[in-house]
Amino acid sequence: MSNNKETYSIQKNSWPRFGRIGLLWNALTGWRLLYLAGLLALTCEVFFTFASPVIVKLTIDSVIGTAEPWVPAPLVYLVRPFLGEGLSGGGLLPVPEVAGDAATSAWIWRPWLRTHLWAIGIAFVAFILLQALFSFVTSFSVNVAAERAAKAMRDRLYGHIQDLPYESMLRAQTGDWLQRCTSDVDTTRRFIAFEFVEMFRTFILAAFAFPVMVSLSPRLTAWGILVMPVIMAFSFFFHKVVEKLFLGADEREGVLSGIVQENVTGVRVVRAFARQKYELERFGEANTRFRDQVFKLIAWLAFYWGFSSFLGLFQLAVVLGSGLWLYTAGAVTLGTLVLFLTYEQQVLWPIRQFGRLLADTGKTKVALGRMAELLALSPERDLNETEIVELEDGSGIARHRNRDWALGPIEFQHVSFSYPDGTEVLKDVSFRMRSGDHLAIVGPTGSGKSTLVHLLLRLYEPTSGRILIDGRDVRTIPKRELRGKIALVLQDGFLYGKTVRENICIGQTGLDDSRLVEAAEKAAFHSVAEDFREGYATMVGERGVTLSGGQRQRLSLARALIRKTPILVLDDSLSAVDTETDRTIRDAIGKGSAVGDGGTTTIIIAHRLTTLAEADQILVLENGRVTAHGRHEDLVVKPGLYRRLAELQSAICG
Repeated sequence: MSNNKETYSIQKNSWPRFGRIGLLWNALTGWRLLYLAGLLALTCEVFFTFASPVIVKLTIDSVIGTAEPWVPAPLVYLVRPFLGEGLSGGGLLPVPEVAGDAATSAWIWRPWLRTHLWAIGIAFVAFILLQALFSFVTSFSVNVAAERAAKAMRDRLYGHIQDLPYESMLRAQTGDWLQRCTSDVDTTRRFIAFEFVEMFRTFILAAFAFPVMVSLSPRLTAWGILVMPVIMAFSFFFHKVVEKLFLGADEREGVLSGIVQENVTGVRVVRAFARQKYELERFGEANTRFRDQVFKLIAWLAFYWGFSSFLGLFQLAVVLGSGLWLYTAGAVTLGTLVLFLTYEQQVLWPIRQFGRLLADTGKTKVALGRMAELLALSPERDLNETEIVELEDGSGIARHRNRDWALGPIEFQHVSFSYPDGTEVLKDVSFRMRSGDHLAIVGPTGSGKSTLVHLLLRLYEPTSGRILIDGRDVRTIPKRELRGKIALVLQDGFLYGKTVRENICIGQTGLDDSRLVEAAEKAAFHSVAEDFREGYATMVGERGVTLSGGQRQRLSLARALIRKTPILVLDDSLSAVDTETDRTIRDAIGKGSAVGDGGTTTIIIAHRLTTLAEADQILVLENGRVTAHGRHEDLVVKPGLYRRLAELQSAICG
């Protein structure tokens, strides 16, 4: 086990090389072809967007006017099969017969088109409809792929959290982690569905339009791109500034989410200590910091849009002025000028948006980085496989899957443990309990009682020493298999905002009512559930806030007992129960409730003398060391902590 506490906490910029790109690429697994199909449809949409103004130019210059017809590539390849080579006939459309002066027209299609302008209108409408069709295909394809990718990212993040070490979960900042799994995923979804698509659209449109503009008039094209480098440079500068602002806003929003979560889950403490005003002030301060950060973003966005709007209008004015000058000089036709102005508007708007797209890309980089930081946390090892352990007898590793290993004795051999921050908790702890025994552990707060149980469950690994079950090192048992054999009931057991039945049967399927009632009766909770208006269908508030402390503990115990595991651990889980109920529960889960021939092996952390006195053996922990070990009758006569505890409780009861 690593003693580096940074291993269990999210570290800034901790993702591997290309980690953010890899996260995005993996999220699209199974939907990449659909996304590429959407981009291909977008290319077709842009093509028809680019082609529509050419029809207008052709009408002005070559139908109404007398200029030679000109259709740029690649549109000419679409028109040629219909109008023939050089648009002079021989295609699928028959050459119209014309009479009189019209027959001498330089372009054979001009006379017919002048008298049939509706044909040009139909062609224009057809291009618009095709543009709309491909726009629909694009939107549908990329949005489906984006939603699937978002689901994949959420599933991956949540699945990764499930496999993180216990220590990582203890260090988790709930609000921040919640935002990484929700808001950051949604930011990435928007990038896949909108921002990247718009950047691709801008690139394709420029790739279609600029070559045509240069071939028509290099001089006018030069005037048409005069301001664009300034807009692009300003966009990159804007992107660098707002990326940091987006990161700050994300972090401040995470703090807000954390405060709300803490206030809701800790409502009893807030009310009991009349801390509503303090919580309001605390939330208000965090909200003010978040608002100020957003105001900075708004200010920069407003400045960018205002300045880029000025540059865009200035660019159109330059094109119009220079175009009119070239038109009066006979260097360009009126249709060419109209085509230039149309293309300028089509290209200028996406380029104006480029800064916003870069800013959103920066926000996506931040979101992907935050998700990658969470995924960079190392998952818990040996969940499904055994750890490689060098056994003392030199026999190597024995894999013990699917065997009834949990029915043997439990033994701690010279176990010591220190937390990742270096705090030493257990020091050379050794004891042995037989299968079916009831072991009671007692000691002052911080003496290592709960840590000892955590080591048995392999939530932590010993710094030194070994833990054996049925003579086997627990490190040779996969963690999932080990924990499936141990039921743990905590002092403050977590309850879900579900019904009583669902809380007891959590993780269990196909259980009948008899088994449910049996577990509830052993935990002295059946009568409580029966008194509820809706019985076992009664909703339990989030974290069990609608129940008393004793009811929560008994419900948690019933949830553990219904699993019928060979090992039961009660971590001070009957502290809120009255003495009579405590005795009833202990009688119900005593040696009579056997799982196997040896009965249930039970470990109880407690401070109540009546509970301790009935245990087969008692372990006294002080400062991480075993200072006494034996039965109640032996320990109560020896000087030490246990004797003082017994005398104190006897004096109070007497």
